[in-house]
Amino acid sequence: MSKKSEEKVVLQVVKELGLIGGVVIIYGASGVGKTTLTIELLRELQAPKLYVASEPNIFYGERFKLVSQYAQTEFIKELPEAFRRAISFIQKNEGAFIAIDSVSAYAQHEAAKRMAIEGELPQPLTIVGPLSFAANAMAQALAEYAIRQSATVWLIAQERPAIGRTWRGEDAAPSFALRALHSVLAVARLIYTNQGRFLRVVMHRDHRYERKQAEVPEIKL
Repeated sequence: MSKKSEEKVVLQVVKELGLIGGVVIIYGASGVGKTTLTIELLRELQAPKLYVASEPNIFYGERFKLVSQYAQTEFIKELPEAFRRAISFIQKNEGAFIAIDSVSAYAQHEAAKRMAIEGELPQPLTIVGPLSFAANAMAQALAEYAIRQSATVWLIAQERPAIGRTWRGEDAAPSFALRALHSVLAVARLIYTNQGRFLRVVMHRDHRYERKQAEVPEIKL
């Protein structure tokens, strides 16, 4: 799909799956195309838009030029600051769309910061515990503001194996604070299969959308 195309294929898919309105977690394996999907949605949407990058690689090459054409773009390394910025944007822009890409990277930032200070790699639980608590509280606050202002927040996450048992029927779960799920509208997974690439609803507050999936065409930005 050309970036000049007037077709709104991704927006149509997202609406069919009920992934607009409230806080939505989009997760998938590295390289499956989560960021590309998000950028194309930013192009198609007619709304105030904010893209928060948690990793500097978004600023390399042509990708940053594309994102900055379609949305206000910021690089924020701290999870609390990313959530505060999202809430501020929602407050000022009714019907806004915000993407935080990716929430999974914030644990890596915290580990790097601790290692720089302490000189050794910290224990995972000393990072995951506090971040999980913070993410839970912030997701709840985001959901409240999103509902009030008719906004949508996409939290982009990596996936991790669902060891020992499936997670809601999937062999992988979002690499994000799962306790925050009670504040989100939906969780969807982007996957590749032999039949193509699909966006599948893993969890949704409206059970009409539960387990629905739609094919996502190849996107050429």
